[in-house]
Parts: sequence; C-alpha cells; structure tokens
Amino acid sequence: MNKKKTVIISSSIAVVAIAGVLAYVLWPDAGKEASAVPLNTAIVAKGNILNGVSGSGSVSPINTGSIRTKEAGEVDQVMVAKGDVVKKGDVLITFVASDMSDKMKEAEKSLTSLKTDLTDKQENYKTLAMNNATEEELASAKKAIEKAESDIAEQQESIADLEEDMLPQDPLTAPMDGTITAVNITDGEQAQNGSELFTMTDYENLSVTVQVDELDIPNIKLDQSATITLDALEDQEFEGKVIEIAKEGTSSNGVSLFDVTVGLNESEGVLVGMSAEVAITIEEKNDVLTVPIEAVSEINGKYYVNVPVTEGDGSETGAASDTAGGQMPDGAAPAGSAAGGQPPGGETSADLPAGGQAFSGEAPPGGASGWQGRGGEGRGGTVPGGAPSGGFPGGGSSSSTASGQKRVEVTVGIHDESNIEIVSGLSEGDEVVIPTVISTGSSTGSGQPQMGGMGGMGGFSTGGFGSGTGGPPSGGGMGGGRP
Repeated sequence: MNKKKTVIISSSIAVVAIAGVLAYVLWPDAGKEASAVPLNTAIVAKGNILNGVSGSGSVSPINTGSIRTKEAGEVDQVMVAKGDVVKKGDVLITFVASDMSDKMKEAEKSLTSLKTDLTDKQENYKTLAMNNATEEELASAKKAIEKAESDIAEQQESIADLEEDMLPQDPLTAPMDGTITAVNITDGEQAQNGSELFTMTDYENLSVTVQVDELDIPNIKLDQSATITLDALEDQEFEGKVIEIAKEGTSSNGVSLFDVTVGLNESEGVLVGMSAEVAITIEEKNDVLTVPIEAVSEINGKYYVNVPVTEGDGSETGAASDTAGGQMPDGAAPAGSAAGGQPPGGETSADLPAGGQAFSGEAPPGGASGWQGRGGEGRGGTVPGGAPSGGFPGGGSSSSTASGQKRVEVTVGIHDESNIEIVSGLSEGDEVVIPTVISTGSSTGSGQPQMGGMGGMGGFSTGGFGSGTGGPPSGGGMGGGRP
C-alpha cells in the first residue's frame, strides 16, 4: 500500500516538473511582448490635396441702393410697386408736363410785333434810297433793320426754350436689374430735387464676406475659386470666386483681419441673411503622392519620415537615414536629442517603447514632430495597434510589429489639414510610421495607443524624432488661430 502511494506521488511530482519546464519554455515572455508594441503605419498613395482658407459669414446682395430724382417735378404716374422685379432701363415713374401756355402766347405776340417792326424799317430804307438820302441816313436806317432782325432771333430762341420747358422731364428709370424694396412717392405728388424715391436690391447676384487673418491674406487673389456651403441648404454646395479684397484690416485681440468678399456663381434657393461657410482655394494638386501630415517631421530645415525596418534588414539606405546613435548624416545629433541617441535627462532609448511611442501621453525626447498649428484641440483619437485598412488618411494603412525604424529624408509640397504632398524620397506603396502615444491607465484608463494631435495651416514644428523614435506634438491643433 505504501509503495503504491509512493509511486503515485513520484509520478505527480514528475508531471508537475515537466509541466513547469514546458511552461517556462513555451510561455511567452511578457517583457518581450510589452516591448514589441505594434507600429501604426500608413501607405504612401496618390491622392488630391487642396490648400485653402476658410471662414464664415452671411449671404448679402452685391448690388443694392436708392434711386433719386435729379430734378423737381410733379409725378404723373408711378409704374412699379414694392416687390416688383425690374430690368435695367425699365421706367419707374413719369412726370407731368409744365403748363406754360400763357407765357407762350405772350412770347408769340411779341414775336409778331417784332416782325411788323422789321417790315416797317425795311420800307423806310427803301423810301430813303429813292429820295436820294444822305449816306448817314441810309446807314442809320440799315442799322435799325439789323437790330430788328436780331430782336426777332432772340425772341424765337425764347419761344424754343418755352416749348422745351413745356415738355415733361424724362421718366425715371431703373439703374440695374433687381427687386423694388421700397416706394416713397405716389401719383400726383411733387418730387423734390435729390429726394429718394425708390430702393432696390439685386437678389440674383449674391455674395458672402468672410474675415481672413493677416497671415493668410497675401495668398488671397481676385478670381480665386471658392466653395460655399449654407446651414439652411446642407445638401448643396455653391461655387464662387473672390470678387473683392479689403485694402484695410480691422484689429481684433491683437490680430488684423481683412474682409474678403466671395460672389456666388449661382444663387438659386439662396436667401439674403443665410449663414454660410466659405472655403477659398489657394492651391490644388491632383493625383500626387501623399502621406498623413503627422508622419512628417522637420529637423534643421529638412523634412523626414520614419519607415519600419524588418528584422534582418540591416541596411540604412535612403535619402537620409539615421546613423548609429541617432545622429544626423552630418554627424550632429538631431535637435532635441543628446549625442549618442540618448534623450536629455539621462534616459536611454531603452526606457521608451519601440515604434516612436511614449507612455502617459508624453512625447518622447527629441522634440515634437509633425505640423505645428495655431492652437486648438488635437485631432488625434484612440487608435488601436494594427488599425484596420483605410483607418489612416493618405491611402491604406497597415500594422507592423517590427521594432526598428529608420529616418528617410523627403521633399514635401503643399498640404492640407490631413495630408501632405511627397515630391521625392518615397514611392507609391511605401510604408511610413505614424507617431503614436501610449496612454497608461492613470491618464486615460484605456491603455490603447493614441494618435498625436496634428497642427493646422501654421507650418512644420521645429522638433523631430530623437534616435529614430519620437512622438507627436502634445496638444497640436487643427489651425485657425495664431501660432
């Protein structure tokens, strides 16, 4: 009996020992797993980039004004009413002709008398000539005839003026196409010289005026295209162009803003006063290589991306890959990094997880990467390791568990708030690393990697990845304010 128990116990001990050995050999190393943090990457792909300036305002008419009479006169008939749509040149009111019949009779009577006087003086001259009058007498008679003829001519001119004054003044006409919005005169009323008789507005040609920051106004030009969206017509977009740029700005909180007026090409369904958003196109490129804007960093005036390096790939080729110790090609340490690739403060790169990631929401030493905006909330969100395809802008995305990265120098072009053009240094289909921040349970409670905030239209930041790793700027914004 004792022997049987001893065998059973010995067998149990052997099984436990074997299980322990197998567990030790086969069980994954938690430390290794923790260090093998997945890289969030994106694929270099062709796309369209639109660089522009946006702002909000309300719809207003381009042409509006009052209509005044140039001369006083009695109104014969008002031809339009409030709300009528008129064309340029349409008659708005007519005037009554002036009654000057009595003056005309007196003028015509005077003219008849002058003609009779002329006839008498002509007969007198003939008589003097037949009776052998002296030269002085004949000259005096001739001057009398000339004076009578001059008086007749002057009287004829006076009658012509009276005839013109008896005609009604020209009708008042519309100076432009539009809608009559106010009528301030009635039939038979006396219109005073310079008085406002009508107001009218052109509701067909509409515009939106937005305020543009002084840093952006040099890029705004007349006739630049724009897109207008309205809160009241959410499913429609309206095309337009810049028609006016203010010559003087207004100061608000230390920032100078300039009014830019954008005219709508079509205005069907649009009403004056509607709230509008305007996006003015400064530059646009189609079918160019793009990457997410947060994948690019600036170091000493040059631009770089990090690309994953698989195990066994010891090459550091590329336009400008890091040398040993995280130094730049010229031997100088990258901005914000100590020589030898160690972060400032004595921390080593081993203190940070691989893949350009940091814990507690802080970017690793080496400075901020990506675009530096003008303030605002970061657009990053929680991005789990190995995001699904299409989860990143600039093409597809993938996830790599490779711990190595290398920096590649690139030439960049224009950018928008999400993507940036790659002119050289990468090819379509290449993979770039998206900087992430790993949040601990004490900071966010999620323990998932988060994409760093991206700057807006303000330009690149001056920091970069230190020693081949790095994080995004802390609290980068979408742009819209001042740096």
